[in-house]
Amino acid sequence: MSKESWYIWDHDKPYADTMHKRALGELPEMESAKAICEVLKPYYQSGMTLADIGCGGGHYLRSLRSRLDPSIAYVGVDATESYIQMAQEAFPEVPFHVGDIYNLPFDDQAFDLVICCNLLSFLPPPPVNSLKELIRISKKHVIIRVTIGERNYIIKEIGSANDGLDEMIPEQDVVVAESDLKLYNYHNMYTETYYRGVVQAIDPNLKISFVADDMWQNFDNRALSNATGTRVINGQQVSGNLLLDWRFVIISR
Repeated sequence: MSKESWYIWDHDKPYADTMHKRALGELPEMESAKAICEVLKPYYQSGMTLADIGCGGGHYLRSLRSRLDPSIAYVGVDATESYIQMAQEAFPEVPFHVGDIYNLPFDDQAFDLVICCNLLSFLPPPPVNSLKELIRISKKHVIIRVTIGERNYIIKEIGSANDGLDEMIPEQDVVVAESDLKLYNYHNMYTETYYRGVVQAIDPNLKISFVADDMWQNFDNRALSNATGTRVINGQQVSGNLLLDWRFVIISR
Protein backbone atom coordinates (compact mmCIF):
# COMPACT_ATOMS: atom_id res chain seq x y z
CA MET A 1 0.00 0.00 0.00
CA SER A 2 1.51 3.30 -1.06
CA LYS A 3 1.22 5.66 1.91
CA GLU A 4 0.47 8.91 0.14
CA SER A 5 -1.46 11.99 1.25
CA TRP A 6 -4.69 10.01 1.81
CA TYR A 7 -3.13 7.72 4.42
CA ILE A 8 -3.89 9.55 7.68
CA TRP A 9 -3.52 6.69 10.16
CA ASP A 10 0.15 7.35 10.80
CA HIS A 11 -0.85 10.85 11.95
CA ASP A 12 -3.92 10.15 14.11
CA LYS A 13 -2.62 9.38 17.59
CA PRO A 14 -5.93 10.01 19.44
CA TYR A 15 -7.65 7.37 17.29
CA ALA A 16 -4.80 4.93 17.89
CA ASP A 17 -4.98 5.49 21.64
CA THR A 18 -8.74 4.87 21.64
CA MET A 19 -8.33 1.58 19.77
CA HIS A 20 -5.58 0.48 22.13
CA LYS A 21 -7.74 1.18 25.18
CA ARG A 22 -10.57 -0.82 23.62
CA ALA A 23 -8.19 -3.74 23.00
CA LEU A 24 -7.03 -3.60 26.62
CA GLY A 25 -10.60 -3.44 27.90
CA GLU A 26 -10.12 0.07 29.32
CA LEU A 27 -12.87 1.40 27.03
CA PRO A 28 -16.09 -0.38 25.94
CA GLU A 29 -16.24 -2.49 22.80
CA MET A 30 -17.12 -0.82 19.54
CA GLU A 31 -20.72 -1.41 18.49
CA SER A 32 -19.41 -2.70 15.15
CA ALA A 33 -17.25 -5.25 16.99
CA LYS A 34 -20.35 -6.60 18.73
CA ALA A 35 -22.19 -6.64 15.42
CA ILE A 36 -19.54 -8.59 13.48
CA CYS A 37 -19.74 -11.31 16.13
CA GLU A 38 -23.48 -11.65 15.51
CA VAL A 39 -22.99 -11.70 11.75
CA LEU A 40 -20.29 -14.38 12.05
CA LYS A 41 -22.36 -16.77 14.19
CA PRO A 42 -24.13 -18.54 11.28
CA TYR A 43 -20.80 -19.14 9.54
CA TYR A 44 -18.30 -19.78 12.31
CA GLN A 45 -17.52 -23.22 13.68
CA SER A 46 -15.00 -24.06 16.36
CA GLY A 47 -11.56 -24.65 14.89
CA MET A 48 -12.00 -22.32 11.92
CA THR A 49 -9.21 -19.88 11.13
CA LEU A 50 -10.04 -16.19 10.85
CA ALA A 51 -8.04 -13.30 9.41
CA ASP A 52 -8.88 -9.74 10.45
CA ILE A 53 -7.60 -7.43 7.69
CA GLY A 54 -7.28 -3.84 8.84
CA CYS A 55 -7.21 -5.04 12.44
CA GLY A 56 -5.99 -1.74 13.90
CA GLY A 57 -4.98 -2.21 17.51
CA GLY A 58 -6.57 -5.67 17.73
CA HIS A 59 -9.71 -4.35 19.45
CA TYR A 60 -12.05 -6.68 17.54
CA LEU A 61 -10.26 -9.72 18.96
CA ARG A 62 -11.48 -8.89 22.46
CA SER A 63 -15.07 -9.04 21.21
CA LEU A 64 -14.50 -12.16 19.10
CA ARG A 65 -13.12 -13.98 22.13
CA SER A 66 -15.88 -12.92 24.51
CA ARG A 67 -18.81 -13.27 22.11
CA LEU A 68 -17.82 -15.97 19.61
CA ASP A 69 -15.03 -18.26 20.80
CA PRO A 70 -12.41 -17.67 23.54
CA SER A 71 -10.01 -19.94 21.63
CA ILE A 72 -10.57 -18.50 18.15
CA ALA A 73 -7.67 -19.09 15.72
CA TYR A 74 -7.13 -15.45 14.83
CA VAL A 75 -4.56 -13.56 12.73
CA GLY A 76 -4.53 -9.76 12.49
CA VAL A 77 -3.12 -7.64 9.68
CA ASP A 78 -2.75 -3.87 9.38
CA ALA A 79 -0.61 -1.53 7.28
CA THR A 80 0.09 0.84 10.18
CA GLU A 81 3.12 -0.40 12.10
CA SER A 82 2.24 1.42 15.31
CA TYR A 83 -1.18 -0.27 15.36
CA ILE A 84 0.43 -3.69 15.07
CA GLN A 85 2.80 -2.83 17.92
CA MET A 86 -0.19 -1.88 20.07
CA ALA A 87 -2.05 -5.04 19.11
CA GLN A 88 0.95 -7.20 19.99
CA GLU A 89 1.22 -5.43 23.34
CA ALA A 90 -2.44 -6.11 24.09
CA PHE A 91 -2.32 -9.73 22.87
CA PRO A 92 1.32 -10.91 22.94
CA GLU A 93 0.39 -14.53 22.18
CA VAL A 94 -1.46 -13.71 18.93
CA PRO A 95 0.11 -13.44 15.44
CA PHE A 96 -0.18 -9.90 14.09
CA HIS A 97 1.42 -8.79 10.82
CA VAL A 98 2.19 -5.50 9.11
CA GLY A 99 0.65 -6.10 5.71
CA ASP A 100 -0.78 -4.49 2.60
CA ILE A 101 -4.41 -5.23 1.71
CA TYR A 102 -3.41 -5.05 -1.96
CA ASN A 103 -0.76 -7.75 -1.50
CA LEU A 104 -1.53 -9.87 1.55
CA PRO A 105 1.27 -12.16 2.77
CA PHE A 106 -0.78 -15.37 2.70
CA ASP A 107 -1.39 -18.29 0.35
CA ASP A 108 -4.62 -18.72 -1.58
CA GLN A 109 -7.53 -19.86 0.61
CA ALA A 110 -5.34 -19.67 3.73
CA PHE A 111 -8.25 -18.87 6.09
CA ASP A 112 -11.75 -20.21 6.53
CA LEU A 113 -13.08 -16.72 7.27
CA VAL A 114 -11.78 -13.27 6.39
CA ILE A 115 -13.21 -10.12 7.92
CA CYS A 116 -12.45 -6.54 6.95
CA CYS A 117 -14.37 -3.92 8.89
CA ASN A 118 -14.32 -0.16 8.41
CA LEU A 119 -11.51 -0.14 5.86
CA LEU A 120 -12.64 -0.42 2.23
CA SER A 121 -14.73 2.75 2.43
CA PHE A 122 -11.59 4.65 3.45
CA LEU A 123 -9.33 3.41 0.64
CA PRO A 124 -8.73 5.17 -2.69
CA PRO A 125 -11.23 4.09 -5.36
CA PRO A 126 -11.93 1.63 -6.75
CA PRO A 127 -12.08 -1.18 -4.13
CA VAL A 128 -11.63 -3.90 -6.76
CA ASN A 129 -8.06 -5.00 -6.02
CA SER A 130 -8.57 -5.01 -2.26
CA LEU A 131 -11.66 -7.18 -2.69
CA LYS A 132 -9.71 -9.55 -4.94
CA GLU A 133 -7.11 -10.08 -2.23
CA LEU A 134 -9.68 -10.65 0.52
CA ILE A 135 -11.44 -13.22 -1.66
CA ARG A 136 -8.15 -14.85 -2.69
CA ILE A 137 -7.08 -15.71 0.87
CA SER A 138 -10.54 -16.92 1.94
CA LYS A 139 -11.56 -20.56 1.81
CA LYS A 140 -15.24 -20.02 2.64
CA HIS A 141 -16.50 -16.55 3.53
CA VAL A 142 -15.41 -12.92 3.37
CA ILE A 143 -17.35 -10.43 5.49
CA ILE A 144 -16.68 -6.73 5.05
CA ARG A 145 -18.30 -3.74 6.74
CA VAL A 146 -18.75 -0.71 4.50
CA THR A 147 -20.92 2.35 4.08
CA ILE A 148 -23.50 1.98 1.30
CA GLY A 149 -24.77 4.84 -0.84
CA GLU A 150 -27.95 5.32 -2.82
CA ARG A 151 -25.49 6.44 -5.49
CA ASN A 152 -21.73 5.98 -5.78
CA TYR A 153 -19.88 8.76 -3.96
CA ILE A 154 -16.15 9.47 -3.77
CA ILE A 155 -15.69 11.65 -0.67
CA LYS A 156 -12.49 13.29 0.53
CA GLU A 157 -12.27 14.68 4.04
CA ILE A 158 -9.42 17.16 4.22
CA GLY A 159 -7.34 17.00 7.39
CA SER A 160 -6.65 20.12 9.41
CA ALA A 161 -5.21 21.19 12.73
CA ASN A 162 -8.68 20.91 14.27
CA ASP A 163 -8.81 17.13 13.72
CA GLY A 164 -6.23 16.11 16.33
CA LEU A 165 -3.76 14.99 13.67
CA ASP A 166 -0.08 15.35 14.44
CA GLU A 167 0.61 16.94 11.04
CA MET A 168 -0.84 20.40 11.60
CA ILE A 169 -2.50 22.14 8.65
CA PRO A 170 -3.93 25.61 9.34
CA GLU A 171 -7.64 25.81 8.56
CA GLN A 172 -7.07 28.60 6.01
CA ASP A 173 -4.74 26.29 4.05
CA VAL A 174 -7.18 23.37 3.86
CA VAL A 175 -9.11 24.29 0.72
CA VAL A 176 -6.65 24.08 -2.16
CA ALA A 177 -6.49 22.57 -5.62
CA GLU A 178 -6.93 18.81 -5.48
CA SER A 179 -3.40 18.23 -6.74
CA ASP A 180 -2.07 20.23 -3.78
CA LEU A 181 -3.89 18.41 -0.98
CA LYS A 182 -1.45 17.71 1.84
CA LEU A 183 -3.43 15.36 4.05
CA TYR A 184 -6.88 13.86 3.58
CA ASN A 185 -8.81 10.66 3.94
CA TYR A 186 -11.56 9.02 1.95
CA HIS A 187 -15.02 8.06 3.12
CA ASN A 188 -16.52 6.57 -0.03
CA MET A 189 -19.99 5.10 -0.43
CA TYR A 190 -20.78 2.58 -3.14
CA THR A 191 -24.15 1.04 -3.98
CA GLU A 192 -25.10 -2.59 -3.38
CA THR A 193 -25.38 -2.93 -7.17
CA TYR A 194 -21.78 -1.80 -7.55
CA TYR A 195 -20.49 -4.34 -5.02
CA ARG A 196 -22.50 -7.12 -6.65
CA GLY A 197 -21.02 -6.24 -10.02
CA VAL A 198 -17.44 -6.15 -8.73
CA VAL A 199 -17.75 -9.48 -6.93
CA GLN A 200 -19.35 -11.19 -9.93
CA ALA A 201 -16.60 -9.84 -12.18
CA ILE A 202 -13.98 -11.30 -9.85
CA ASP A 203 -15.68 -14.71 -9.80
CA PRO A 204 -19.20 -15.32 -11.17
CA ASN A 205 -19.54 -18.38 -8.90
CA LEU A 206 -19.34 -16.32 -5.72
CA LYS A 207 -22.48 -15.60 -3.73
CA ILE A 208 -23.04 -12.16 -2.19
CA SER A 209 -25.56 -10.92 0.34
CA PHE A 210 -26.00 -7.85 2.53
CA VAL A 211 -26.92 -7.46 6.19
CA ALA A 212 -27.82 -4.05 7.59
CA ASP A 213 -25.74 -3.09 10.60
CA ASP A 214 -28.61 -1.93 12.79
CA MET A 215 -27.57 -3.91 15.85
CA TRP A 216 -26.02 -1.01 17.76
CA GLN A 217 -27.13 0.88 20.83
CA ASN A 218 -27.26 4.67 20.86
CA PHE A 219 -23.75 6.12 21.21
CA ASP A 220 -21.75 9.30 20.75
CA ASN A 221 -18.04 8.99 19.94
CA ARG A 222 -17.31 12.69 19.72
CA ALA A 223 -15.73 12.76 23.17
CA LEU A 224 -13.33 9.98 22.10
CA SER A 225 -12.28 11.56 18.81
CA ASN A 226 -13.37 15.01 17.58
CA ALA A 227 -16.40 17.05 16.63
CA THR A 228 -17.16 14.73 13.70
CA GLY A 229 -16.95 11.52 15.74
CA THR A 230 -19.81 9.20 14.88
CA ARG A 231 -23.00 9.55 16.90
CA VAL A 232 -26.63 8.48 16.62
CA ILE A 233 -29.31 11.02 15.70
CA ASN A 234 -32.92 9.89 15.25
CA GLY A 235 -31.84 6.29 14.74
CA GLN A 236 -29.18 7.05 12.14
CA GLN A 237 -25.41 7.07 12.45
CA VAL A 238 -24.02 10.50 11.66
CA SER A 239 -20.45 11.74 11.24
CA GLY A 240 -20.25 15.46 10.69
CA ASN A 241 -22.56 16.05 7.72
CA LEU A 242 -22.52 12.41 6.58
CA LEU A 243 -25.35 9.94 7.15
CA LEU A 244 -23.71 6.52 7.46
CA ASP A 245 -25.59 3.48 6.17
CA TRP A 246 -23.27 0.73 7.38
CA ARG A 247 -23.83 -2.78 6.05
CA PHE A 248 -22.05 -6.09 6.13
CA VAL A 249 -21.27 -7.60 2.75
CA ILE A 250 -21.05 -11.38 2.90
CA ILE A 251 -19.17 -13.08 0.06
CA SER A 252 -19.26 -16.89 -0.01
CA ARG A 253 -17.75 -19.63 -2.15
